[in-house]
Amino acid sequence: MDFPAVFHLSFCYGISFAMEKPKLRFIEAVPFVQDEQELILLRDAEGVVEQALAVTREVAFMISLMDGSRTLREIQADFMRATGEMVYMERIEELVRLMDENLMFQGDRYYSYMKGLRDEYDRRPAREAHLAGKSYSSNPIELLAFLEDMFESAKDGIVPSGEITGILAPHIDYQRGAGVYRQVYRYLKHAGKPLIVIFGTCHRPTDRLWSISLKDFETPLETIPCGQGLRDLVRQNSVLNRYIDEWPHRTEHSIELQLPLIQFMVQEDFEILPILTGSMHEFIEGGRDTDDEEVGLLIGGLKDVLGSYGRPCCILAGADLAHIGDQFGDSYPLDRVALQGSREKDEQILSHIRNVDGEGFFRVIEAEKDSRRICGLTPIYFQLKLLEGCRADIVGYDQWTDGRSSVSFAGGVFYR
Repeated sequence: MDFPAVFHLSFCYGISFAMEKPKLRFIEAVPFVQDEQELILLRDAEGVVEQALAVTREVAFMISLMDGSRTLREIQADFMRATGEMVYMERIEELVRLMDENLMFQGDRYYSYMKGLRDEYDRRPAREAHLAGKSYSSNPIELLAFLEDMFESAKDGIVPSGEITGILAPHIDYQRGAGVYRQVYRYLKHAGKPLIVIFGTCHRPTDRLWSISLKDFETPLETIPCGQGLRDLVRQNSVLNRYIDEWPHRTEHSIELQLPLIQFMVQEDFEILPILTGSMHEFIEGGRDTDDEEVGLLIGGLKDVLGSYGRPCCILAGADLAHIGDQFGDSYPLDRVALQGSREKDEQILSHIRNVDGEGFFRVIEAEKDSRRICGLTPIYFQLKLLEGCRADIVGYDQWTDGRSSVSFAGGVFYR
C-alpha cells in the first residue's frame, strides 16, 4: 500500500491560515508502521476525499483537539499542557490550512464542495462502479476471465434442499474472501429469482437505519436495473419513501462487490433493490431495543412493497463478521488463542443464523457489547427478520489474518 508523505510538526512554514475554531469532520484514524515509525493514517470516512494523510502521533493528537470548541490559541495551550512542547502558531495555522484544503473540516469549503458533488450525483440515472479498476478489473473480458477462474472449482453439481430465499455473502475484497464467495455464490444460480433485494453495511456515518437506492447500478459487465414499478411502489410507501437516500451508495463497497458475482451466476434478467444499513450501536448500548417502532415499520413497509410488486425475490446480505486486532484498535496480541476465541464466538452467531433467529443473533452481539465489531450486524439482522420461518445452512467460513489484524466472514443459504 502506498502512503502519502508523513506530516510532522517540524515542516517548513507556509502561507499563514486562520480558522477561528476548526471542527474536524468524521475522519478515520488508522495506525500503521512505515520505515519502523508508528504513524496514523487519516482518511475520509465519508469517501468524499480519496487522498489520505499520514501523520505522526503528535500531529494526530493536535488534530484531535480541533473539535470546534477551541480557538487556535487554546489548541496551542492544551497541546503544550499535555505534551510539554511549545508549537509556534504559524505551524498550527499551516496544519489547519492543509486539513481544510483536504476538506477534513466542517466549513464553507467543505459545504460548497459537497453541494456540488451531491447535485451532480443526483442527476445521474445510474450509480457508477466505484471499485472498477481498483478492486477488480474495469475491462469486461478480464473481469469475466477472473470470475471464471474464481469459480472454476465450484462447478460441481449441487442440489439445493429447498427453494432458495436468501444468500449471506461476505463483502471483503475478492482476493481475501474468494473461498467463501466461491462456496456460497454457486447456490445463487439455483435461486431463479427475478428480484434480488441486497442489504449491505454502510461503512460511512449515517443517521438512518436504512438508505434505499432507486438508481440502476453499473458494472463493467452491464447495467443492472431497479425496475420502474418497484421504484414507484417504494416512493408511494409512506414509510420507505422517507428512507430513500442515494448519497451513501456512491462509494460503498458492500453492495457493489456482490453485483459482478450475481451477474456471473444468474443467467436470466433480474432487478435489484439496494439497501444500505446504518449502525445499531444505539441498540447495543441500550438506548433503543429491537422492538423499536422504526424496526417494525421498516420490515413491514418492505414486505408490503414486495407483496404488491409480486415478483419472487431473494434476500441477499453482503456482510462480514468480526474485525479484531491492531488495525481496529485492539491492544491484545492476535495469537492463535485470540483467533480461536473469536472463531468460537462467531460460531455462536452462526448458530442463530442457521436457525434464522434475528433476535438471538442480536442478543449474542449485544452480550459482548459488539467488542469484535460485527460490521454485518444490521444487514444480517434485517435479513433474518425478513426470512423468519425459513431455515439456513452455513456453507463457508473463514478468518483472514495478517498476524496483526483479522476479519472473519461466512456464507449462508436460506431455504423455504
